[in-house]
Amino acid sequence: MAVGDAAAQQNYPLVPDTGEDGKVKWGARELNRTRDFIANLKAGQPVGRGGYRTAAGITNGTSDPSPTYGLDGDIYLKVLS
Repeated sequence: MAVGDAAAQQNYPLVPDTGEDGKVKWGARELNRTRDFIANLKAGQPVGRGGYRTAAGITNGTSDPSPTYGLDGDIYLKVLS
């Protein structure tokens, strides 16, 4: 796969290699743009065990599961005391 093909498939803008925007003086702007993409991806990731459980549709508790809570296919872990 050629350089830039994966980015183009994800509809990310490519750095031009000609014209005004292709000049070396805009290199820092393009580097910062890629860091913005990385920051946006990282902001969408869950944090901690609880965050990953929630993102995966896994809940837990001591009561019986309620059919009004969660979505079809979610997992509920009942803690037995």
